[in-house]
Amino acid sequence: MKNFKKIFVFAVIAIWLILGASALVAQEPYSTLKGTVLGVHKRLWLEVESEKDKAIVNFRIGRNTRYTPSRHPNPGENVKVEYLTHRGTPVAYSVTILEGSKEAPKEMPKQSPK
Repeated sequence: MKNFKKIFVFAVIAIWLILGASALVAQEPYSTLKGTVLGVHKRLWLEVESEKDKAIVNFRIGRNTRYTPSRHPNPGENVKVEYLTHRGTPVAYSVTILEGSKEAPKEMPKQSPK
């Protein structure tokens, strides 16, 4: 009878741990925000205006932040930011600059030679 109780308790704990682990695996690790860059401050903060609700979010950026293409975004460009919240501060891990986000520069009219 003692062995049965031990096996039963072990089985219940094992099932509980397996169910808890599957809930952790199902979560998506990063949150995503799409929006327009308002500015990059001291190469430490990325200020983005959300395209959903027009809220302004300041992301912490640093040496581990990955940029696609490999450069800091300019103000006015549309970006997709993947981030985690660490101690209440959103930390950007991946910043993707989306195509067609800035207006194309206007070409200067060709001048005829004098």
